[in-house]
Amino acid sequence: MAPRLTDQRDIEFVLYEQFKVDAFLQSDKYKAFNKKMFDMVVKEAKNLAVKEIFPTYAECDREGVKFENGAVRVPECLRKPHQLLAEGEWGALTESQEYGGQGLPFTIAQAALEYLIGANYIMMTYPILGHGAGKMIDLFGTEKQKELFLKKLYTGIWGGTMLLTEPGAGSDVGALTTSAKKRDDGLYDITGSKIFITNGEQNLTENIIHPVLARIEGAPAGPRGFPCSLSPRSGSMKTAPWARPMT
Repeated sequence: MAPRLTDQRDIEFVLYEQFKVDAFLQSDKYKAFNKKMFDMVVKEAKNLAVKEIFPTYAECDREGVKFENGAVRVPECLRKPHQLLAEGEWGALTESQEYGGQGLPFTIAQAALEYLIGANYIMMTYPILGHGAGKMIDLFGTEKQKELFLKKLYTGIWGGTMLLTEPGAGSDVGALTTSAKKRDDGLYDITGSKIFITNGEQNLTENIIHPVLARIEGAPAGPRGFPCSLSPRSGSMKTAPWARPMT
């Protein structure tokens, strides 16, 4: 018997009777869709969740995450479903087709995520955090940054993180000591330590993009002196403007 990850009747009630999502089809933004397409997305999310993601739920706990030779290795059972999530661009459901998305209404994407997250929340933190980093760039980044990062972050080819604080700062953002020194090529060398980094390391994606708060030399004291910079897993900035500040 297939696991019951959520109540399908509840989802249909919320979408079509409470929120009346099919009314969105009258708008210019969503006129290319129809109710059948909305239902198909939710149905395929359910199939993916039940067949590919849910079986990893208990296996993740049994195998656990390994830290060996300075590298983090996640449970191997996550590799196939993560690849399917990236190939199906499930992390980009609401985003523009330009960046690998489908341009769906947020409510339909949330209904799909109800199944995916219910199947294995830990598995889904990888595309969710990548999408979050991408959304920040989408809202506040430069056109060059969008070109470099958005499609790969939204679709899950690259991972993203959330860096919360530093060992000596806690909740006091103004006490952060990580620094950013501008180089001749317009990029920045970032020096410092961060803690509580969600998805800070894994072996599922070819790269991980870290949004980093770092005080630029000469910036004013307090939280106003911290632009957000983008740094890759390797810390190398030889091939692309990874650490371009986002002010």
